[in-house]
Amino acid sequence: MKLIETDLVFYFQYDGKKSRDFGYVFNVGLPKGESEYFLATEEIVKDKIDYLKHLKNVKWAIYDKNFERKTDYHSWIHTAGLVKGQSIYYKVEEGGKEALFTLQGQKTEFFEKIRDRGALTGESNYFWGKKNGKFAIYDVNTGEKLTEDFKSSVLAGVILGRGTYFVGSYGEEIFYIFDLKTGERLTKAFDEHKLIEILKHGDLERAVDEIGK
Repeated sequence: MKLIETDLVFYFQYDGKKSRDFGYVFNVGLPKGESEYFLATEEIVKDKIDYLKHLKNVKWAIYDKNFERKTDYHSWIHTAGLVKGQSIYYKVEEGGKEALFTLQGQKTEFFEKIRDRGALTGESNYFWGKKNGKFAIYDVNTGEKLTEDFKSSVLAGVILGRGTYFVGSYGEEIFYIFDLKTGERLTKAFDEHKLIEILKHGDLERAVDEIGK
């Protein structure tokens, strides 16, 4: 399976055959052997001046190895997740909001932002979602909000499938470690320098012992 780009269109070459034409195909997923899916638009864009700028004006969908469209058309679909072979989820952007979908349909409500790591990348069943300017951790299977609101989101611990701990911040670049299972705050406050140190080794249990209450 080889992705061919011409002056006007993209198509796949396989077993001496040629797929139908696409307006643009991202070289992720099927073209790289990462999954059976790829992200494409059927709208021709390469006939326009500075055509890459027009990619934000077309509709996108996910297609399978048989070149059949598997999703609705959307303003944008991220390649993390399903297309890259990381999980069953893909992230859709519509009207400045983001939601997770599967091939069976919409899985979560729309958020102001969904961080890429976690459920989307197949590392856990959890994700950071932003609503009303605040982040919280949600369960992708139930849609349940599992934590209080935080000023920022940190990609560590339970989000990445490591234990039950996570890092939260109420602002002012001051952070704490919490247990998602109990809701308990496990440490005293620590600053961004300590956070960077923690993220380098990624072990929140070790960090709890180091920081203390």
